[in-house]
Amino acid sequence: MPYLSALYRYPIKSTAYQQVAKAWVGEEGLEGDRRFMIARPDGVFLTARTHPRLQQIQTWLQKDGILLQHPGQTPLALPYAELEKRPFVTQVWSDSFEALTTNAAANRWCEAVLGEPVRLLWMDKRSPRYRQAIGKRVSFADGYPLMLIGQGSLEDLNGRTERRHVMAQFRPNLVVEGIEAFAEDQWRRLRIGEVELAVSKPCTRCAMISVDPATGTFIEGREPLRTLAGYRRGLTGQVEFGQNLIVLTGGELEVGMSVEVLA
Repeated sequence: MPYLSALYRYPIKSTAYQQVAKAWVGEEGLEGDRRFMIARPDGVFLTARTHPRLQQIQTWLQKDGILLQHPGQTPLALPYAELEKRPFVTQVWSDSFEALTTNAAANRWCEAVLGEPVRLLWMDKRSPRYRQAIGKRVSFADGYPLMLIGQGSLEDLNGRTERRHVMAQFRPNLVVEGIEAFAEDQWRRLRIGEVELAVSKPCTRCAMISVDPATGTFIEGREPLRTLAGYRRGLTGQVEFGQNLIVLTGGELEVGMSVEVLA
């Protein structure tokens, strides 16, 4: 019987994950997921595709704000009450929209990690970014509110590579066990507790999955992207691993819940 075996959220886009036992999910995804993002002064977003050190930034969500940590940096507490919240035009892929500023201290802290001028941006509870393609508001995520991977799919990959890869490289929100490898490719609609989800499209992959989350550096040989390219290319020729989801009915998710395949 399929069941939800892990929940991941990423408070700042492209940075380290937080594994949680339960989380509320709504139209925009898991509560607290990708509500912050680091961008260049011109508003263009940064990711671990070009800045792999981002994955060594850890963010802890607190009731009154967030706590930022990075090896070699003094931790920074960032209370929501101290955020500037000024409109700031930014961009995620082809989507241009107004996010909110945080403050100078947060910007300086991120600049010290990355070694270049940047801005830490924020979204309040309601995202200003509406994606016409899916008819939903979305956070700073690449394009969809949620992404799911079956644990069996990762095990299949690990059976083909010398190095054992970890789920954090693929940055899912939901992990499902109790299914065969790539069974999720055939799913169209799911129910987990009171939450209903539509499977929208496969998640296409790039060099970001070749970043080692533990070190913030690229894995030698472009693995596992190179191995996946040998057997996981879709109709467009792009590497596919995992499925993007849209939330039809929100609610609370908890690790251990059964996953019902409706279609």
